[in-house]
Amino acid sequence: MCALTPHVTYKLRGFGPMECASEDWLSDLASRNIRTLPPRIDLLRQGDGTGPMHILLDGWAIRYKMLVDGRRQILSILLPGDIFDINGFMAKSMDHSIASLTGVKLAVLDKDVLATARSDYPDVEKLLWCDMHVSAAIQREWSTSLGQRTARERMAQLLCELYTRQTSSHLCEGQACAFHLTQTELAETLGMTPVYVNRTLQDLRREGLIQLENRTLTIHDLPSLEQLALFDPGYLRICESDGGTDLNKERADVL
Repeated sequence: MCALTPHVTYKLRGFGPMECASEDWLSDLASRNIRTLPPRIDLLRQGDGTGPMHILLDGWAIRYKMLVDGRRQILSILLPGDIFDINGFMAKSMDHSIASLTGVKLAVLDKDVLATARSDYPDVEKLLWCDMHVSAAIQREWSTSLGQRTARERMAQLLCELYTRQTSSHLCEGQACAFHLTQTELAETLGMTPVYVNRTLQDLRREGLIQLENRTLTIHDLPSLEQLALFDPGYLRICESDGGTDLNKERADVL
């Protein structure tokens, strides 16, 4: 039975080709240790020992840091198909926490997966490092948002990113995609107050750019939202090969 859900394969193949034998090997590894967790449970806690590599097969999760006074900063949003802790073995302990936002399904991989990929499945090794490279690019974009974008631009940028990332994994339906962040969680992500988050979302709705309803984001005018965000999706496909997923084409299909 294939443990890799289709959107995991779509995402990895978006970085480049993957042999069928390599996909079978990775799927077999993923099927050996599957975890399911309910919403809002810590998968890994700040200060704990680091864990093995994980693939998020289904559901949403977040990375976050908690200050001693209880304030929380969300560092990244993990979507179906995302891989985390590729290089976790290099650290002695976690410097942040990872928690589920929704119910999640995880594949926990063997600790020697990178060594085996390097020796026997070099195409998988390349795709795994491409995934980590794009994850780092997302962090750089978020840092730029917090330092330079206005609140409206930050919100628009995040909405564009989450939509584009889900497009690459074939998780969108037309102009709509899942959206599992509360307004408090958006505030913790964007460095805004919940009140200002609400006001900003209302503005975007009134301007006819988006709709948020029943945990679904619908983008009515993607070009205008991208223009507001100063959004360039290039950082999400910096490893994309000629044979990878054409995000521009898929995005054009829903405009």
